[in-house]
Amino acid sequence: MLTDIHSHHFNAPLDGIRISNILNVDRLEEYLAGEGLFSVGIHPWHIHPDHWEDDIAIIKKNMANPKILALGEAGLDRLIDLPLNIQQDVFMSMIELSEEAQKPLIIHCVRSFAELASLHRAVKPKQKWIIHGFNIRWEIAKGLLDQDFYFSFGSAILHHKSAAALALEKMPSDRFFLETDESHEPLDSIFAAAAKIRGVNEHVLSDDLFGRFKEIFNYG
Repeated sequence: MLTDIHSHHFNAPLDGIRISNILNVDRLEEYLAGEGLFSVGIHPWHIHPDHWEDDIAIIKKNMANPKILALGEAGLDRLIDLPLNIQQDVFMSMIELSEEAQKPLIIHCVRSFAELASLHRAVKPKQKWIIHGFNIRWEIAKGLLDQDFYFSFGSAILHHKSAAALALEKMPSDRFFLETDESHEPLDSIFAAAAKIRGVNEHVLSDDLFGRFKEIFNYG
């Protein structure tokens, strides 16, 4: 069973289990009325400074729905114009929802890893924080592993010299997931690349990740 913990695809052919990420909170109830498994959050790119609290209220109203397996993606991004203090306010609200719902948090983080680590130390969350689309040097991952972060790798691992591929090679076997994110690369291609990097059989890898998926996302 192949598991895709973070995808921006909803109708693409499915070759396993997929968590589709809902970015448009206004359409949340529409998505939940259909088929699928979802995460929902306020991405830093989609924060509306004048009404983000209304978006949080919509998420809070629906977060107990069993089709929602995770909160997010949410986080911090230093490459956008929105002030970091506003991003932090929204992110803290998403952290609180994750803890209240007892569901893991999918994190978007760009050039804000020091702030992310500091928040984690301050909050001491009980729910797992999963940094999605990780493609940064191993030294950063190593420091975050000490704080019980998890990581998710996507199509960047198809490039064998990428930071993602090098980090995945060194990653502890119990601390990572795989994802498609916005890529149109088939999920099985990402799994095949990960198995090669890890030096394991694809079926062994898929069974391992499915077991971890069931545990962390309270699935099944």
